[in-house]
Amino acid sequence: MANLSLTERFRLAKEEITPAQALVNELVRVTHRRESTVRQWLYGKKKPDPIIQDVLASYFETDAEILFPNS
Repeated sequence: MANLSLTERFRLAKEEITPAQALVNELVRVTHRRESTVRQWLYGKKKPDPIIQDVLASYFETDAEILFPNS
């Protein structure tokens, strides 16, 4: 990497997955739902059905009520 131009370094940095995108990808894998669906959950626009809430609660080792509080 020492012999890369600044432009090349920037291009490579843009290709790296952010921690937020890694979480989205993991939730897509765990729930078998589309990325757009997962993003709606993350932005609080929708809640997953109760079965998926339980899947996520188990994955994160917490209660569904913690992940999806009634607001």
